[in-house]
Amino acid sequence: MRPAAATRPHLAAVPSTGPSAAPDVLRVLVVDALPLAGFGLRALVDSTAGLSWCGAVNNIETALSVAARLRPHVVLIDSCLDPGASGARSLLATERVGTVIGLVHNDNPQAAQYVRAARASGVSGLVARSSAPGVIVAAVRAAHSGRPFLDPELAGLQSALAVETEHRMPLSERQRQILHLIAQGRRNGDIAESLFVSVETVRTHVKEILRRLGAHDRAHAVARGYEAGLLGKR
Repeated sequence: MRPAAATRPHLAAVPSTGPSAAPDVLRVLVVDALPLAGFGLRALVDSTAGLSWCGAVNNIETALSVAARLRPHVVLIDSCLDPGASGARSLLATERVGTVIGLVHNDNPQAAQYVRAARASGVSGLVARSSAPGVIVAAVRAAHSGRPFLDPELAGLQSALAVETEHRMPLSERQRQILHLIAQGRRNGDIAESLFVSVETVRTHVKEILRRLGAHDRAHAVARGYEAGLLGKR
């Protein structure tokens, strides 16, 4: 196959498997600037039962177009192509994409900032680009199942992020107490009764917790709370 010109988006061969594929087969789209990375990931997808290749593109704009046609279950995005995770957010907003996984350059000085932005944008999995194939497959399956996935190779970034988050987004003692109760699955009425306060007071605290943690809903706040070390270990 003749390589695409540098100024044109690279799109690897799209398989015959499209939106009509069997529901137990996960369609995977890759967004990466390096064609070689796309070839490697395609070999991994093609050799893994239950995964189907949608293609590889080298920019978010083309990814949006391909996602509209093929509705991938999982999109893998090179963190250097989407440093602020705005592309991931745009893909998820289309509702044509099941979930997004960030491929992180963990030796990049901005890697921790990317991890924070990706989490805030709804990215479900974070994998180091240097990770073994099995880790990538595990991330794809976990993310598609709705389970957050963090590559063990990124644990150092996670620790640094937790410390930074603790300083940048502190919660009051009452807010931490409410966050713990939210993590237990308690609703506002139950929390208000437990703490002997009004439901409106709880709602105000919950809104502030979401704001301080940069979370878009209660479940996301709990995830951010674990990341920041506010809820201990899972």
